[in-house]
Amino acid sequence: MTDVTVSIVNHENRDAVLESLAALSHDPGRRATVELIVVDNASTDGSVAAIRAARPEVEVVARTDRAGYGANHNRALAQATGRHVLVLNDDAVVQPGAVDALVDHLDRHPDVAVACPTVRTADGRVEVTLWPRPGLRLDVAGALRPGRPPQARGAAGIGWATGCALMVRRDALDQVGGFDEGYFMYSEEVDLCVRLVDAGHRIASVPEAVVVHEGQVSTGVLSPERAVEMARSRRRYWRRHYAPAARVAAQVVVGAQFASLAAVAAVRRRPARPFVLQAIGSFRDPRGGGLRERAEAFNRS
Repeated sequence: MTDVTVSIVNHENRDAVLESLAALSHDPGRRATVELIVVDNASTDGSVAAIRAARPEVEVVARTDRAGYGANHNRALAQATGRHVLVLNDDAVVQPGAVDALVDHLDRHPDVAVACPTVRTADGRVEVTLWPRPGLRLDVAGALRPGRPPQARGAAGIGWATGCALMVRRDALDQVGGFDEGYFMYSEEVDLCVRLVDAGHRIASVPEAVVVHEGQVSTGVLSPERAVEMARSRRRYWRRHYAPAARVAAQVVVGAQFASLAAVAAVRRRPARPFVLQAIGSFRDPRGGGLRERAEAFNRS
């Protein structure tokens, strides 16, 4: 059996995914056996042809329609043969030795379902990727201290990890049913990690494994469609994991938080619309649609 299946979802990111695949193919001394699967989300930039030409060892699933992040990874999982699955963004570059370090940790700790590498930016800064489990108390703390989100403290405090690079035990994924495809994009890794923890597993940091991540290439930081999708996914998470009273309180707290951010942005003559959309999106879908609607329009065309 293969040790690791690397699952990458590529969306209009040809050059970055080729760099990511090159790094995975050039890891001197790697002991783990690796299977590479790229699910291409109907890219129009020549990604499929470029990957097949440059990396014939890669299994490319070339979609003709566009789907959500979790749905695309589930597509790869359906044909994966690895004992573990490295869920990887198309703009994440795995450094030498990282795959072995993550595999070794999972093999030594059977109670751990998710092994998380250190994630660095291109200029070498360490990204914060480990977070406590979301809840109303943290929602209130985040609203009172904007710009300073609560971080996980200690191994026992990790409730979820940013999904740009996560190695997950395959049997644990199968136990919880993989990604929830009801999330089109955003919060799907939060939901997956929380379900794994609720099923009795742990999430662990593996500092010696390093991945370099560019971040926010596909959707844009200030995209209104991104704001709509983030708010929509947050509401889904609340429905799935918050008690009814806590869900209502979270809507009010988070909605007020984004409304205040919109006001500050307007005063400073900066883009306020994404914050307004997130404020409205705490309660319902605002007009205009999100990334899901953009994909649906592409599929219809």
